[in-house]
Amino acid sequence: MVSFNFILVAGPLVRASSWEPAAGALRAAGCHVQVPDVLAHHPSPPSWGAWNSRLLEQVSRDPDPIVVGHSSASALVADLATRLPARAVIIVDGDVPPPKGAAFPVRPALHDFIKGLAAADGMLPIWSEWFAADKGRASLVGIDVMARDAAAFARFEDGLPRMHIGWFDEAIELADWDHIPAGFIQTSAIYDHAIAEAQRRGWSVVNLHGTHLHPTLQPEETANAILAMSRQLVTGANPAVDASPAFFVRPKLQDEAS
Repeated sequence: MVSFNFILVAGPLVRASSWEPAAGALRAAGCHVQVPDVLAHHPSPPSWGAWNSRLLEQVSRDPDPIVVGHSSASALVADLATRLPARAVIIVDGDVPPPKGAAFPVRPALHDFIKGLAAADGMLPIWSEWFAADKGRASLVGIDVMARDAAAFARFEDGLPRMHIGWFDEAIELADWDHIPAGFIQTSAIYDHAIAEAQRRGWSVVNLHGTHLHPTLQPEETANAILAMSRQLVTGANPAVDASPAFFVRPKLQDEAS
């Protein structure tokens, strides 16, 4: 049995506690897991450009880590992969960052959407309130499921940051990370476009057919998919062994890419 060192990175809009259920499942499987929480150590959110510097202050430099980023942490783990350096990168339901160059916190379509949510002073509501008026979107995110347990939902919302719309205008400059083994785990239909890009790049991908908050709501399935993907990226093993009921899709050949 191959054991791994994982660093699980949450998007800046939520707390690292969103990763803790899946982290527990990975630890139970014998893995060493770090879940750094920037927001626990700073009274106000650092800038996008400073976020990874704050993350690096919290993580120990264990050998050959696999960095796993959820949602808007996808660009963060691409950056961390070259700064640590990492053994592999796994993105869970987030945008696929460029192989190098400028990477923003969110894609342009989402940026346009949240502009409409900003108050007169530019401040945004907490992330869990972004989709309150769109029941379909809330269902894809998993907010409706989480809200059924009022106590758990209150714990999730505790400490979620309120960002200024200007926070999203900064880019981080990614060093070339295209040589690092990478995989993509899709958990919601929100990221159909991202799984297509991951396949275009020749990555292995898995679709768990759940919600965006799958790491919190379905931690065992998420952890199994991370383990299976890690084995494939590191050892070349068949990833489908421990990922059921997920399914893995072979990378597209170059002449199949859309």
